[in-house]
Amino acid sequence: MESFWDEFLKNSQRILLLQGPIGPFFTHLQDYLIDRHQKTVFKINFNGGDEFYAPLSSQVFNYTGDVGGFPEYLAQFVAIHKIDTIVCFGDGRIYHKLAKSFCLKNDGMTFWAFEEGYLRPHYITFEKWGVNYNSSLCREKERYEAELYCDLVRKAQRAKHEDILPLAANFFSRAKMAMRYYWQMARKKCTFPDYIHHRERRLRIYAGAWIKAAILKKYYQYKDRHIANKIRSNTFGKFFIFPLQVHNDNQIIRHGRGLSMSAYIRKVVHSFALYAPQDCKLVIKHHPMDRGFSNYQKLITRLATRKGVQDRIFYMHEISMPDLLRSAEGMVVVNSTSGISALIHHLPVKVIGNAHYDIPGLTSSLSLREFWQKAEAPSIANVNCYLSLLRYKTQLNGSFYYLDQLRVKEFK
Repeated sequence: MESFWDEFLKNSQRILLLQGPIGPFFTHLQDYLIDRHQKTVFKINFNGGDEFYAPLSSQVFNYTGDVGGFPEYLAQFVAIHKIDTIVCFGDGRIYHKLAKSFCLKNDGMTFWAFEEGYLRPHYITFEKWGVNYNSSLCREKERYEAELYCDLVRKAQRAKHEDILPLAANFFSRAKMAMRYYWQMARKKCTFPDYIHHRERRLRIYAGAWIKAAILKKYYQYKDRHIANKIRSNTFGKFFIFPLQVHNDNQIIRHGRGLSMSAYIRKVVHSFALYAPQDCKLVIKHHPMDRGFSNYQKLITRLATRKGVQDRIFYMHEISMPDLLRSAEGMVVVNSTSGISALIHHLPVKVIGNAHYDIPGLTSSLSLREFWQKAEAPSIANVNCYLSLLRYKTQLNGSFYYLDQLRVKEFK
């Protein structure tokens, strides 16, 4: 059994990097692949932020055309430089989707994507042909129930992942990189006039949101402290968790079954009010990376009051997910990786979007209505097998958000 990273290193020789995570990670990766593995590696920038972290050179190029012209440009680039592998961060951006389509149509080409870690905070994700719901990881229930298969997975996982280094980057490191990236994107807009970004691109929006988030973090630590202490001391009572996701998260946009985060809040609150036991509460957990961008307090208060459950629904920001997972009855999730964290704690999980880990025997096959009443914990053996495979095949102990050097243990 081979990890995706090992397969990539063995079979890739001439590599093209497209957009990476915000920061210099792809520049460090390019140097690493050239110096340590004697690969030939090229990079394409799409905006001023990309170029700031990966300056032009004999192996770094700028694409300044429009989206419509990118497939032809890519085909010519691949032919000229004899590319056999394309690597990017996230498979949902328009340029990356076009690159994946190109690889699928051309024999000998492979497409690889990095993503934030499925097992956070000390991991990042690396997969072949797609990430998140597009993951190619096995979803066959029977495989996770097969004792010989699971034993093979566990042996492979133990051999690959032993001493895990604490490599999570802090909030301010990410904020600083993001503001610098968006400043450079705005500054060089004329150089890349037709660039299409996957999110809001105005610097003032991001700068204001990051500053607001830093202030709100302190405010919510104070506001949430009483309930947080009750949860930590197991005096809060029975409750379910509903973790929110970033409002413009690609997972919501592409794999959220056409619903927005607000629509999912309405769906979950409505169902909870009608069908959850009277002695159960619901903790709606705001996503920390969305702190300065969105707030659902008015919506949640209005819905809860209308349904008569205002004393049973709690909207919280500053309590850690592990504290919640240690005491909860179960989790309802759209498709966040929080669902994987819940499985690690062997909690019942109900997925209401499209998630790669929504597999019978792991997550609940009950309707949401039934889940509140009779949520059942997943098979511990199945979960352990799945998590071992997930960790071994797709996870690298590392972080994207360090300036000084490549911070990924498995690369060394």
